[in-house]
Amino acid sequence: MPEPGLRGKLRLGYIVLGALIAIKIAEYLVGTTIPNGVWPFLTILALVGAWPILYYFMHINQLWHPKSRHDE
Repeated sequence: MPEPGLRGKLRLGYIVLGALIAIKIAEYLVGTTIPNGVWPFLTILALVGAWPILYYFMHINQLWHPKSRHDE
């Protein structure tokens, strides 16, 4: 169950940040260890890394489901 309030939001932010760091490390390892044909793998990793940024930090989901004053 998610923690309420600021503490829960900060915890979620740290979890997302940790996941983004792990994805960037994977991108580096894939880019430096696979000699040829690396573009498809890097593209997939870039898209996977972009989704949490768009969802959690840029709040792209609010474009389709805007938060009303009653949701707060």
